Amino acid sequence: MEQGLPIEELANQRLNALVYAYSLLIKNLMDEGVELEKVKRASDKAWAILGQQAAEQMKPIFGETVNIEGLQQTGKMAASVYAIEYSDKVTENEIQSEYVKCPWQDAYLALEMPNDWRLCPSGHSAFTENMYKGLNPKATFEMKKSMPSGDQVCEGITSV
Repeated sequence: MEQGLPIEELANQRLNALVYAYSLLIKNLMDEGVELEKVKRASDKAWAILGQQAAEQMKPIFGETVNIEGLQQTGKMAASVYAIEYSDKVTENEIQSEYVKCPWQDAYLALEMPNDWRLCPSGHSAFTENMYKGLNPKATFEMKKSMPSGDQVCEGITSV
């Protein structure tokens, strides 16, 4: 019997293919002369839908209205799925997250994309805001720092 790849390795390979394909699509749209704002709007819409879907998938686990600790856990799950390395601090009504390694940023760098076409902060915000709002309507997410803007890390603040 032939042995298959371990599930984590297979998932990582599929994620790498997805990240590269998406980043390459953005690069090709740039090369074709499509306006940055149109590409960004379309990308943000796609990421918002993915965030809403993630919230729906997590509701059976976390319940209908998730508190700050639950949002922290859902953030960890999403970061794990997307292979994002980060740390966070949680207070009574806020999560401060610092993202130190991101496959989306790595792919954009490998493709030598200009900073303004590295849509990862915008997509990250759209996904996270919609995932958290789907779990707690009072939740907000704001990206405070981003690697494509020249910061050493990306930083996001979640509030409820």
